[in-house]
Amino acid sequence: MKNKKLVVAVAAALTAASAVPALALENQFTGSFTTFFDTGNFAGTGVVTDDAPTSNYFVQRLRLGYTAKADDHVKLVTKFEFDYNFWGNSSYENARGGGGALGADTVNMETKHIYLDLNYPTINAKIGMQPVSDAFKGVVFDADMAGIVLSHEYSNATVTAGYSRFHDSADGKEAAPGVNALGSKTYDMYLLDGKYTVSKEFTVGAAYYYINDNHTPGTYTLYTDSKVHTLGLNAAGVIGPVSLDGFAVKQFGDLTTGVDAKGYALNVGAKMALAGGTARTEFLYVSGGKNAFYVPSSDQGFTEGGQFYNSEMTMLGRDKWATTIDNAIIYDVNNNGEGVIMGTVGYDYNFTDKISGAANLGFAAVAKDAGVARHAGDSDYLGTEINAECYYKLSPNVTLGARGGYVVVGDYFAKDADNLWDMKALVNYSF
Repeated sequence: MKNKKLVVAVAAALTAASAVPALALENQFTGSFTTFFDTGNFAGTGVVTDDAPTSNYFVQRLRLGYTAKADDHVKLVTKFEFDYNFWGNSSYENARGGGGALGADTVNMETKHIYLDLNYPTINAKIGMQPVSDAFKGVVFDADMAGIVLSHEYSNATVTAGYSRFHDSADGKEAAPGVNALGSKTYDMYLLDGKYTVSKEFTVGAAYYYINDNHTPGTYTLYTDSKVHTLGLNAAGVIGPVSLDGFAVKQFGDLTTGVDAKGYALNVGAKMALAGGTARTEFLYVSGGKNAFYVPSSDQGFTEGGQFYNSEMTMLGRDKWATTIDNAIIYDVNNNGEGVIMGTVGYDYNFTDKISGAANLGFAAVAKDAGVARHAGDSDYLGTEINAECYYKLSPNVTLGARGGYVVVGDYFAKDADNLWDMKALVNYSF
């Protein structure tokens, strides 16, 4: 009798389970593997000096993305990163970017994104650790951050609002003796962004960002107790054969304790078809000195914005291929409080379906001398860079490439400082 009851119970449970529809997830995997050899007298050290030593090193990076898609409205998005900062760096230890030495066996997985993406006709909501960029080509912020971003698309417009918490010190007013209250000393950002399509060939936009920082700073925090408002306009359009885009940004509030935020930035970019390829140019002005431009930074000293990759520079600005070894004369547009005056021109050309190339020329100076230590010369001119790159598609997913650059150092630096050079050979697999 007991056995019969057990059989009946199991049968009933299986019947009930079969009546519940299974959750069918669509599993999506994406990613890229990149490795390159780099040699030069700047990228490996970031130092402009005389008798600059030549570095040579190999870099390896894997980015792996997984999306669990429940339906057209709900998906969980994740992305992970595995770096060997350089081959031969360490083994048998837990370290960010370690494991490149003999034996490997290092725990070095980094979590970049984990967020829920809810996409409904009324609203799109992204909740969690996600990539967020400003509406001004990344000069204010362009980073991974935890928060909530809401957006809605109208027939001719898009409106976005969001909140992100950059840092929470957990050391504010004590909730009880020896117990700290989370949320009392934080580093928060609020955003509001709108874009309107005037016609098929012309769009305009406006954005407002407020960053309030009263967390306990780390050793390398750039500014403390900041309350910075950033307000800006952007536009993009087509005039005949030329595509134009640009922005104007103004900051106000408190840059840091007792110092007003007065920074501003201006940009214009252009592209046009030319001789079978594409010619392009960018001009950027970012204020400095008493009008230093605010860019948020982490406690580890990494600025989470200001990387003007549109310049396509390799040493004058940040190299698009650089990973953890990432050095540049202008690392971010705050530029040690001195700002930036930068102009670049470039040309892209596809020789065949498999072979493509590009060449770029750029110049840069500081907007205002702020008396920083590296300004050892008698000029505000930072330098002139020329670079070129060429890529060959070995297959639809595998690309081989070579990239090289040379910088004629300006008189901003010491008179005996060496000119800079860098060469890369790389392999990239995307899937």
